[in-house]
Amino acid sequence: MDPRRWREVRALFDELVELPPAQVPDRLATIGDTDPALRDSVASLLEADRQAHHRLGVVEAGLLPTPESPPSAPRLDPFELTGRTLAHFQILAPLGSGGMGIVYRAEDTRLKRTVALKVPRPEYRLDPSATERFLHEARTAAGLDHPNLCSIHEVGESEEGLPFLAMPLYPGETLKARLAREGTLPVAEAVAIAEKVAQGLASAHTAGIVHRDVKPGNVMLLPDGAVKVLDFGLAKVQDLSLTGSRTQLGTVMYMAPEQIHGAPVDERTDLWALGVVLFEMLTGRRPFEGENGVAVAHAVVHEEPIRPSLPSGEIPRALEDLLFALLRKDPPSRPGTARQVAAELAAIQRGHPYTARRSVRRRWAAATGWRQSGLWATRRHTVLASGLLLTALVVVAVLPDRGGNTREHAIAVLPFENLSADGPHAYFAAGLHDELLTQLSSVAGLSLRGRASVMGYAGTTKSVRKIGEELQVGALVQASVQVVGERLRFNVQLIDVATDRTLWAERYDRTLDDAFAIQSEVAQQVVAAVGSALSAEAQREVTRPPTASAEAYRFYLQGRAYFLRPTRLRQDYEAAEQLYERAVALDSTFALAHAALAEVHALTHRLRYDPSPHRLTRAITAADNAIRLAPNLPQAHLAVRLAYALGRGDFKRGHDALLRAAQGLPGDARIRQYLGFSHRGLGQWDQAIAAFTKATELDPADADLFLSLGITQGLARRYADAAENLVQAQRLAPDLHDAAITRGWIHARWTGRLDTLDAVLSRLPDALSIGRHGDIALHRATLSLWRRNPGQLLQVLRTAPGPVLETELSFQPVALFGGWAHRLAGDEPAARAAFDSALVLLDARLAD
Repeated sequence: MDPRRWREVRALFDELVELPPAQVPDRLATIGDTDPALRDSVASLLEADRQAHHRLGVVEAGLLPTPESPPSAPRLDPFELTGRTLAHFQILAPLGSGGMGIVYRAEDTRLKRTVALKVPRPEYRLDPSATERFLHEARTAAGLDHPNLCSIHEVGESEEGLPFLAMPLYPGETLKARLAREGTLPVAEAVAIAEKVAQGLASAHTAGIVHRDVKPGNVMLLPDGAVKVLDFGLAKVQDLSLTGSRTQLGTVMYMAPEQIHGAPVDERTDLWALGVVLFEMLTGRRPFEGENGVAVAHAVVHEEPIRPSLPSGEIPRALEDLLFALLRKDPPSRPGTARQVAAELAAIQRGHPYTARRSVRRRWAAATGWRQSGLWATRRHTVLASGLLLTALVVVAVLPDRGGNTREHAIAVLPFENLSADGPHAYFAAGLHDELLTQLSSVAGLSLRGRASVMGYAGTTKSVRKIGEELQVGALVQASVQVVGERLRFNVQLIDVATDRTLWAERYDRTLDDAFAIQSEVAQQVVAAVGSALSAEAQREVTRPPTASAEAYRFYLQGRAYFLRPTRLRQDYEAAEQLYERAVALDSTFALAHAALAEVHALTHRLRYDPSPHRLTRAITAADNAIRLAPNLPQAHLAVRLAYALGRGDFKRGHDALLRAAQGLPGDARIRQYLGFSHRGLGQWDQAIAAFTKATELDPADADLFLSLGITQGLARRYADAAENLVQAQRLAPDLHDAAITRGWIHARWTGRLDTLDAVLSRLPDALSIGRHGDIALHRATLSLWRRNPGQLLQVLRTAPGPVLETELSFQPVALFGGWAHRLAGDEPAARAAFDSALVLLDARLAD
C-alpha cells in the first residue's frame, strides 16, 4: 500500500476503534460514499482488531494463568484408549503428553514387541491441516536413519480415522528427568551429550527437516551411553508449510528469537535450542529466565544470556565461546550447521587447542582483574598497551600467509545490532558504530570501508564470505549493543572472511559511563588484529577521553545517531543540535561536541532549513571553539571548513582546514569528498578528481561519491569517465535521480544530442524534486527551450509545482520560461508581461 494511503487508513482506524460500536457502521457508510476502497480497508482492520481480543486472550490464558483460575492438568488419556486395540496395537498405558501428541505404551501384536505409540492430541483432531501435518511429520521422520535419532517403525491410521505412529520404547530416562534429579552434569558429559544431539540434528537437517522443539524432554539418555533425539512432532520439511496459521509452535524457554517473532525458521533455530540445552546442562539454569512465558520471551528477544556462574576455569574458554555463539540473536551470526557444531564439540572433548578462536588478552585480563578500573583510569590504557602486544603475537600465529594481497588487509565494521528496547538508549548502537569508524579512520595503514558501504548490511542474512566478497575485505567486525538499566552490554568479534574464523572476540558488561573506554579498546584490538599499527600520536588520540563527563558523551552519541540518519530531515538535525547543546552545557571544554555543533549549524544553513545569517554565525562560533580547545582534532578542522567556506566564503582557510582534517583521518571518505569539493572550487581539477576517486575507494557503495566524481569529470570535459561513474552511481542507488539527470546533460554536451536526456526525463515521475538539481519541471522546461519548442515548453510550465523552479545555485521563475516561450512563438506583448512577473518574484526574493 502507498505509505500516504496507509497513513490515511490508520488514522481513520485509530479514530473509529475508539467509537462506541453502534456508531461505527454509520461512520463507515459515510466514508464509503466517497471512497469505498478506504472504507473496506478500515473495516477489515476493525474486524481483525475485534478478533484479536479473543485470540490474544487465549494466548494470555496459556502463558499467564491466574491464581483464581489455575490451569487444569491435561488428562493423560483423553481418548480413553487404555485397554483398547488401535489397528494391530494393544494399548497398555499412557506414558506422557507433548505439544501435539499423546504417547502410549503399546504391544505390537504382529511382531510381539513393546512400542511407544503416538497419536495427536484431541484439539488437533478438529483441524484437518494438523492431521496432515502429523502424518507428514511421521513419513519424513521415518526416512531418517541415524544412531542419534529416534527410529519410526510404522505410520498408520485407525478405522476411526485416528492417525498414529509407532516408535521404539527406549530404556533409560530423558535429559529433563536427569537434570531434575542432579541439577547439572559434569562438563565432559554435557559436551558429549550435546555433540551426539548435534550429530542427530545434522542428519535431520541434511534431509531438510528442522526439529523446532529441541529441549531436554526430547533428548533420551540410554543406559549404554547412547543419546536419542525424540519427537519430531514439530518437524517441518524446509519450504513446506502445512500449518495454515502463524501459530508459534515450541516451548518458549528453548525458542529462538525468530520463533517468538513468528519469522521463518531453519536449522540455526535448532542450534539456538541446543545452546540453551547445553547451557542448562552446564549451569542447572536456563540462559533466559522470567516469572512467566511472556517474561521469558521478552528476555530471549531483548536481553543477553545470563553468564555461567561456575568456578573459574571449569568451563573451557572454547566451550564458552561456542555456547554464546549458539545464543546469538541474529541467526546468520550463529554457527552455520549442526555438523560444524558437532565437530567443534568433538574437538573440545579431545582437548583440541582452541586459541585461534579466543583472545589471549581476554584470558590474561580476566586473571589480572584489570577490567574493574574506572572509566578514565590511566591504568586501563597502560595495561592495554601490553595486552596489545600479546594479541598481536597471537594474530601473527593465526592469520594465514596472505601473499601481500591488499584486500586481505582491508576491514569492514558492520552496523552494530541494537538489542536495546526502543526508547532512551536505542541510540547507543548507531553512536558507538560511528565513533568506532571514526577512530579506525585515523589509522594510516588501515584500509577501512566507509559508512555507506557497510550500512546496507544492517540486519543482513548474508554469509561472512559473501559480505567479504562484496566489500572486498579480509575481515569483518560484528557487534551487538544492549543497554539494560545502567549497564552497557557490548559483544564484538573480528572474523576472518576467508576461513570464517573468529580472530578476536570480547564481551563487555559495564556501566554506561564506560562507553568511550569500550570503543577505544575495541579500536586498538582491531588495529592490532589486522596487523596494522597505531602511531604514538594516534595511540594517544584513541585512548584520550574526549570529555571528563560520561553524561555529556552520551548526549553526544545520541546526537550523532540523529545526525547520521540517511533521511536528513530537519527534525533530525534539530534533535541533534539540542543534544549537542546539552553535551556542551555539561562540559564546555568538550571540543568534539563543539565541532559537531558547527557541522549541524552549517548543514542546516546549507540545506536551507534555516538560511539566516545568524545560523552561519553560530556555526563559525562553534568551529572556533572546537579549534581553540583541540587544535589537532580532525573534526574541528572539518567544522572550520564547513563554517568558513559556507559562511564567509573563505575558501582558502576552509581548504587548509580540510587538509589538516584529512591528515588526521586519512581513512574518512566524507573528508575526501569535501576535499574534492574544495579543490574543485579552487579550480584544481586534477586534485579534485583524485580526491573524489580516493573517496570512492574508501566507500565503494556510496552512490553520492560516484555522483560527485561524475559531475566533476563532466565539468572537466572528461565525458567518458563521467558517464561511467554516473552509471555506477545509478547501479548503487537506482532512485538517485540526480545521477540520471546529470548523465543526460553530460551526453548533451558530449555528443550534441538530446536523446539521452529526453529518455531520462521521460522515465521520471512528474511530481519529483531532484536534490541539488531542483524540480524535474526545470529540466523538462530547459530541454524544451533548447529544442526551441514553445508549445511543449508552455505545456511543461502548466504542470510546474510552483511559481519558481529553484536549485541550490539558481532561481528560475516559471514566468521567465514563459517569457522565453512567448518570444519563441513571436508574441512579444505576452513575453514582456511574463518577464515583468519574473522580475516581481525576483525582487521579492531579494528583499527577503
